[in-house]
Amino acid sequence: MVALTFAYSRCPNPNYCFRLPTNLSRLSRRFHDLTGRDLVLVTIVIDPDEDQGKALERYADTWKADPAAWHFLTGKLTDVRAVAELFGMNFWNDEGFLTHSFHAVVIDREGRLAANLEGNQFTAEQLGDLVETVLRRPYQGANATTARMGHALSAPNNDNHP
Repeated sequence: MVALTFAYSRCPNPNYCFRLPTNLSRLSRRFHDLTGRDLVLVTIVIDPDEDQGKALERYADTWKADPAAWHFLTGKLTDVRAVAELFGMNFWNDEGFLTHSFHAVVIDREGRLAANLEGNQFTAEQLGDLVETVLRRPYQGANATTARMGHALSAPNNDNHP
């Protein structure tokens, strides 16, 4: 299953972009034995002009993210927007900063949307409880929902980053 958020590294407000990856960081600790295998964490970075290559790697390092379990993805702006729109997430430039809606997304093992939490008023513990509930569901077999998302974005390495 996948727990996914959106962020950008230059966000000046600690209640927003900082809080969402903090929640994933706490998930990583809570489900340490499952991350990278049964639970994959994804942060889609919405500022590909600034957050790519080494800058994206430094941002991932901020969270001490295990690259086998937590992926920081970006791509062409049009692709990032297309993926964000799959989850009703919008972002726009406003006086040099990106303004955006907040979404934490949980996709079950079958590739189905289990939850799309809008806003940032939930705690990491509440998100973790939701993830635990979804992990306990019986596995029925995967579908192609998440494949549409995965083809558009890339991780910050030299092998697959434009």
